[in-house]
Amino acid sequence: MTTMDNSFARADRRLKEGATTARKRGGRRCDKCGKTAGMVKTSSNLETFFMRYSISRYIGRSAALAVCLAPALVFAQAAQSASGAAGAAPAAPNAAEKTDETHPVVIVTGVTRTTTKKNATFSINTLSAEDIQKLAPASTADLLSNFPGIYAEGGTAGEASNNITVRGLPVVGGYRFAPQLIDGLPAYEEPEAPLMNNDVFIRDDLMTESVEVVKGGTGGILYSNGLGATVNHVSRTGGDHLEGGYKIEYADYGFWRHDAFLSGPLSKNLKYAVGGFYRKGDGIRNTGYTADNGGQVRGNLVYTSDDRRTTARIDGLYINDRTAFYQNLPISVPRLTQSGTPSAPTIISQDTIQPLGIEFAHGTTASPNNRRFTMIGEYGTRVVDQADGIHPDFRMLTLKLEHEFDSGWKLSSGVRHTTGSNGFNAVFTGNDTAYASAFLNARYQNDVISPAHGAALSCNLSNVKLNGYFNVPQTGACAAFANISRDDFVKKYAKAVGVAGRWLNDGSVVAPNAYLNFLIPFVARVDAGSTSLDLKAQKTWELAGTHDMTFGLYGSHYTFNPNFQASLMVGESAANARMAELTAVDATGRQVGPSLTTGSAILPGWFGFDSHLDARGRAGYVLDHWESLGGKLKMDAGVRWQDVHARVDRRDRDTAVDMTPAGVVPGSLQDTAADNEILVPGKSHLMDRTFRGLGWSIGANYSISKPLAVYGLVSSSFRLPSLEDLNNLSTAGPTIVDGKQVDISAVEHIRQYEGGLRYLTREFGAAVALFYNDFSPRSAVNIYKDIESSRCTSLGGVTQINSCPDVAQLYKRGVKNVGTEIELTWRPRMADGLELKGNFVMQNPKITGANYTFTQEDKNAQGVITGYHYVHVSEDGRRPRRLAKFMANFMPSYDLKPATGVPLTVYGQYQYYGSRFSEATDANVTLFPSYHLINVGAQYQATPRLTAQVFVANLTNQLSFTEGDPLFTDLLSPDGTRNRGVARPLFGRTIRASLTYRF
Repeated sequence: MTTMDNSFARADRRLKEGATTARKRGGRRCDKCGKTAGMVKTSSNLETFFMRYSISRYIGRSAALAVCLAPALVFAQAAQSASGAAGAAPAAPNAAEKTDETHPVVIVTGVTRTTTKKNATFSINTLSAEDIQKLAPASTADLLSNFPGIYAEGGTAGEASNNITVRGLPVVGGYRFAPQLIDGLPAYEEPEAPLMNNDVFIRDDLMTESVEVVKGGTGGILYSNGLGATVNHVSRTGGDHLEGGYKIEYADYGFWRHDAFLSGPLSKNLKYAVGGFYRKGDGIRNTGYTADNGGQVRGNLVYTSDDRRTTARIDGLYINDRTAFYQNLPISVPRLTQSGTPSAPTIISQDTIQPLGIEFAHGTTASPNNRRFTMIGEYGTRVVDQADGIHPDFRMLTLKLEHEFDSGWKLSSGVRHTTGSNGFNAVFTGNDTAYASAFLNARYQNDVISPAHGAALSCNLSNVKLNGYFNVPQTGACAAFANISRDDFVKKYAKAVGVAGRWLNDGSVVAPNAYLNFLIPFVARVDAGSTSLDLKAQKTWELAGTHDMTFGLYGSHYTFNPNFQASLMVGESAANARMAELTAVDATGRQVGPSLTTGSAILPGWFGFDSHLDARGRAGYVLDHWESLGGKLKMDAGVRWQDVHARVDRRDRDTAVDMTPAGVVPGSLQDTAADNEILVPGKSHLMDRTFRGLGWSIGANYSISKPLAVYGLVSSSFRLPSLEDLNNLSTAGPTIVDGKQVDISAVEHIRQYEGGLRYLTREFGAAVALFYNDFSPRSAVNIYKDIESSRCTSLGGVTQINSCPDVAQLYKRGVKNVGTEIELTWRPRMADGLELKGNFVMQNPKITGANYTFTQEDKNAQGVITGYHYVHVSEDGRRPRRLAKFMANFMPSYDLKPATGVPLTVYGQYQYYGSRFSEATDANVTLFPSYHLINVGAQYQATPRLTAQVFVANLTNQLSFTEGDPLFTDLLSPDGTRNRGVARPLFGRTIRASLTYRF
């Protein structure tokens, strides 16, 4: 019997045992862990017992994993020798042997009793451990891009802090509409938090058994914020026998990773599983330093009573990881003749895009020269290390308890507490790349002359730039400067004739033809905590079939305390980029007055905020799962009410403070102008509000035959304000227009309609879903002047605009989307070992309800205002930004063993994403090109225990972009022949290889 046959046998045995137990107890219990419906979640031949993990020579932090494995290996070998004829040890499953409805994939997300994909009343997609192993995702976003309907922007930010969107919902950043769960509870209660994307908590490793994605339907009933998709990362638990695994992985960008897990019984009633990973690498882009460093360890204990009525489980997770954050890079395109409009957008051709100093495949603005930099604030000075990157440091503890009473009632509870911090250290790219000669002249005009001239006109004689860079008359200065023109001011009083740059690393002069650009560091520390409690009571009734009723109460308390600061630095747009120190100079090239920068920072303490948020949520929900007509008809109907009470205290960095050190003479050569206006937190903006939402869902599934089923659902879901919203709403305050307060809805809603069919056999599988979404965001207010009001006054026949009353115009930039998702799998009988599968998404998202008005001046040929007129704007019918109409994911594989006896599986992947708009605006409308990715891999079963794998991502080195800023006609490339912009490119070709040992 093969290993896969053993796996099938175990699955069959568990299903049969569960059915027997269910018959003994009225069909309510299974043989394992208290699951319902006579069925347990097991490994099938779509699932392996392992996931990615790797080892490196840097094994210090992971030695404990290897130590744990050593006795386990000995034990496993001894157990096998003792068992003799008990059969071969579990090995990697045969890729050609796939699940079908005889051996279904069991679903645990979005349901109150386990079910299969064919029988679900909602849209459900899954990836098993084997699938994840093959796909070798570089990040959570990279993994989720394999689910139809999810666009993850290629995971191009790095391993963490990426953006995803679901079924045409607006791209607003992070995981706003796709909360990440671990075993049915949120890793952190709120999936959208500024500077702490939801994926910082998630690292799928060997302990991940599967990932399930529910879109709409019951996901919005059973879970918080499940408006778009709910992603559940299902963890491995211990079984009746000892299992373990170890994997070493290397990538061609200086990446080593090793994972391990161990699971099995501690006693008859107590099972355990423990595992984790450690990874160290230079980064998928050439940072020049260790960019990714860290890992996680997690485990669980599961107790099941002898009568199987009581189950208790405890999970623990600790993550301490650092990953690089990659941002947009400078680009240039052929010279634009006019700005893009909605009807005639600027269309970028992939073949015409050129880099500006930094190559697209593996280049980055980060380098050893700008790894560390200094920031100034209310704390004094600090040195920031860009290598800290995205740095989650969290502890997570979960307790679950379930008990079934003789009366048939089943009570279950789950509580999770997450606490720790997230560091956000990222450098964003400015859209200012220019030759040094032009860049430094712009600094002279904007950072030397303009502020000094303004100070002279206002008679601010103590201004450092005025005193440092210009000659100020000893007497009568204010009279001399009164109404002086800019040109006369420079001619008569300038000491500085320009700005010069020197590289910070060696003091050499910046060449005139070097590329200079602004870099914008975002540095934050977020202290956060979250406690979630989910209580359920379940009972089965017979009424025209079987009703499984679930009554739930949910509570949460979460805190969020970010301290965020940005700065502005001057750096090089080139490989191994250097930082530049700028000084004003006289005609001989000697420094005049204070330096413009300190440590290359022209603004070492720029904007930001310091916030403290405390939120408490409550929810109640009811879900009825009804089966009738001999189990052919299944229905789910539910309702959820939820509220959140939020208290916010936000202090913006908007108070300028002169932080010139004591003993330094302002305006002297020892001084710097960079520390004259450091922005520190100012006054508090407070908010104390409660928000509420009510949602419902009705779905049905009818089994026409054993392989064929149809389903349909309609649901109304809501999204309460996220932490991003709460942090911003605190500064908004009530909107007062013409003396009246305007009430604004802060709760988002979506109405979803979906129908489809599923046909699943061993040879062929198809799942087709048709969906329609109507998304209504929170209100926006447009304020314009009512130029037709009788209250307007006129002068010389021209309306005096400021005398006209304000008009408040409420609107919502909603999205309506109709589309289809198709999943296909074919395993032709005439080609044993061949599998062709893929998924395709076609959609047509359109903005709706974005209609607003503004008043515009009428001017004559001399530029004199002669009146005003209304301009009515409608964004309706446009496609929202960063959303493609068509996406495809095709994954063929071929197992050579049936035909040749060679235990080798080769496979590939083709991913396609259609063109996308940069923004949905009236001006500078830019359409970024479609792109595709080709990945290939091979798995070789060297022994029943040892598997080797090679995976090549982006085989053809496709150089395209997942997103970018609009292009402007007036922003030219350094040589003036093209236009410049910024966009985030795909990662170039990478190669990864691994060895996996299982026992």
